[in-house]
Amino acid sequence: MTELVVTVDKPRPDFRVFVDLMYGPDRNVDTEGDAINVWSRDWRELYIREREHDTPRVEIYAAPEQPLKFAVISDDAELAELVALYLYLSCGAVIERNGHAFSAEEILRLKKKYTDEVTRAANSIWHQSGIDNPFPNLTACQS
Repeated sequence: MTELVVTVDKPRPDFRVFVDLMYGPDRNVDTEGDAINVWSRDWRELYIREREHDTPRVEIYAAPEQPLKFAVISDDAELAELVALYLYLSCGAVIERNGHAFSAEEILRLKKKYTDEVTRAANSIWHQSGIDNPFPNLTACQS
């Protein structure tokens, strides 16, 4: 089990961005969490697991006593790194492993290692979601 901790200082991305990050768009996944609205940027819990393949789950959740610290947990070390990196890049201030903050060199190494996945997530249609357009993928299909 790999656990990383990301201290956030901005709203989180739409949770569906993490599906695109981990597996690519239009994948069959199981998700659970506490996003009251699907486009929510203030969720505090997220579980993702691909249904079609036997891939490990990823869980993200805020620490009850420190609500800005989000644990990222997975049996797959690379999935945990990838998700923690993207959470950090999109809304974080620090990534930690075992209480030690990642150095700039470690973060750069992860950015290089996961360039394709991070780019895919950065281009995710779910960044366009919001109260006026919770399902931008439907709008894009109708255009």
